[in-house]
Amino acid sequence: MSASLTSSHQNERWELGDQAWSRNPTTGAFDLADFRGLGAAQAVYNALDLAALVGARVSFDGPDRGTRPLALYPGAFKFSPMTGKALPEPSIPQLDVWLPPFGGDGSGADDPQGLGLTAVRLALRPTLSIESLPDHQLAMPPAGNYQFLVSACHTCESRLFAIDSSRGLIYHWLPYSECWLEIYPRGAEILVESALVANAWGMVVQDPKESTRLFMPTDDGLAIVSINPIGRTYESHLVGGRCVGAPVMWQGRVHVPMLEEDRKLGVYALDPNGSALRRIDGPPLAATAAAAPWFRPLTDDRQIVWMTSMGQLMVKRGAGAAFETSFLPWPSGITPRFDLGSPYLSDSGQLWQQCLRQDDQEGQIVFVQLGLSEPEVRPASSPRLCTGSACFQLATRLLGDPWLDPDDSSDSSAGEVICPLLESTSASTLLCARVPNIRSVDGLVASNETCTTTFELRGEHDVQFWAARLARPWMTRPFVYSGHLFLYHPDQRRLPGWRIDA
Repeated sequence: MSASLTSSHQNERWELGDQAWSRNPTTGAFDLADFRGLGAAQAVYNALDLAALVGARVSFDGPDRGTRPLALYPGAFKFSPMTGKALPEPSIPQLDVWLPPFGGDGSGADDPQGLGLTAVRLALRPTLSIESLPDHQLAMPPAGNYQFLVSACHTCESRLFAIDSSRGLIYHWLPYSECWLEIYPRGAEILVESALVANAWGMVVQDPKESTRLFMPTDDGLAIVSINPIGRTYESHLVGGRCVGAPVMWQGRVHVPMLEEDRKLGVYALDPNGSALRRIDGPPLAATAAAAPWFRPLTDDRQIVWMTSMGQLMVKRGAGAAFETSFLPWPSGITPRFDLGSPYLSDSGQLWQQCLRQDDQEGQIVFVQLGLSEPEVRPASSPRLCTGSACFQLATRLLGDPWLDPDDSSDSSAGEVICPLLESTSASTLLCARVPNIRSVDGLVASNETCTTTFELRGEHDVQFWAARLARPWMTRPFVYSGHLFLYHPDQRRLPGWRIDA
C-alpha cells in the first residue's frame, strides 16, 4: 500500500495492488481512480453498483459519507480512516457465467456444443404454480432482439449484458440502479452488425470467467471485443472478412467461416490470445453458399459442422496433425428443417438433422445422419421438436430414437404441443413451453398467432411455473443470472425470473 501526495491543493493518489484510489484531503472522501487498468467509473454509476464491481467496502456512517449518500473505501481497508470503526466486509463475489445462446462457459471440449443443452443447473422449487408471481423481474432493454451474456469482464462480480447483434449494440444491467446502460465504443472501431439470424448466431469467449476477449461474428469480419463495465466502454478489433457463420472454440482455437477477397468461402482459425488468422486447408466454396440460411456450429471431439440449406461445411483432422475442411451436399431432394429445433444427439454420440424429403407426391420428414458422405436416412411419420437429446411428437416425449413413433400415442390428439427450449444435463431437467394447438406442427411454427403458453420445468418433479400470452413462444430465450432463471421474449414488457432451487 502506498500513497503519494502531489500538492496540498490536489487529491492524494493511493496505489493499492491492482487498483488506485483518489483521496480528497479536505473531506477525506475516496473515489476510484483505476481498477485493473479499466479506469475510473463514470458519474452515472450508483455507488453500490460500482462497489460490487471493484470489491469496495461501503459505509453509511455520517462521518464517513459526509454529504454523500454513502462512502466507498478500498477493499483493503478494514477500518474507517475517519472514525476507526470496523468497516463491513465487501460483498461476496458472484462469478457466474452464461455464454449465449445455451449457457455454460463453452469449456467442455469433449461435450457436444451447439445443441439446446446446458451444464448450468436448472431446478425450481416444486411449490411453484402458474398463479405464482416471478421471484424477480428486470426491466427490458430498449426495443430490439437480444442475446444475454453473464460475465465478470475482468471485475469482481459477474454482470448481465444484452447484445443485439443485428444492430451492434451492447447494454449493461445495473442491479442496484435497476436500469440498462448502453456500452459505447472507446476507439474508432464500432461493433458492426451481423445478419446472422438467432439460430445461426453465436459467440466465443477467451476466458469464460473473465471474458477479457469476446469473439463475435459481424458482416465485416470477426470482431474481437473487450468490454469495460466500469468505464462503460468497449473496444472492438476486426479481423478477416464477412462471417457467414458463427465462430466456435474447438481444439484450442477459434474457428469461423468467412468470405474471402475473391468472394470464395473458407474456414479460418485464430489463436484466442492473438489476432492472426490461418486458413484451414480445403477447397474454397462458391459465394452462393454464404447466401443460404445457416445454423449455429455443432462440435464434438472429432469435428465441427456448420449446416446450411445447401449442405454441411465441416472441419476434421486430416493426415497427421493437420485439419481439413470439406463440404457435404445434402442427399438429393432433401432440405434441412432448422425451424424444428436442434439436431438429435443419439446415445452413441451421432448427430441427426431433421429434414424434409421431397418426392413426387408430397414431402416426408426424415432424419439425416450428419458428417458422412453417405449418411443413413431415417423416415419419421411427422415433425418432431428437439433440444438435442429430448424430442417431442406433439405433447409426447419420445424415449427412443425420434424417428420411431411412441407405443402410446394418446397425446397425439390432446390439442397441445410441447416445445422443448433447454435441457440441463447437470440437473436432468427440461425447460418447455406448452402451447395449445389445433393444427399441425408445421402450421404452428409458421404461425404468428398469439396464444396462452404455459412454461414448465420437467424433471423428477414437473413444475408449471408461468403462463403468458405470446406469439411464437418457442422463440423464448432462457438465461441464468444471479441465481435466477430468466425468460426473455421480445414481446414482453419485463424479464421475469425464478430463483433456482439448490
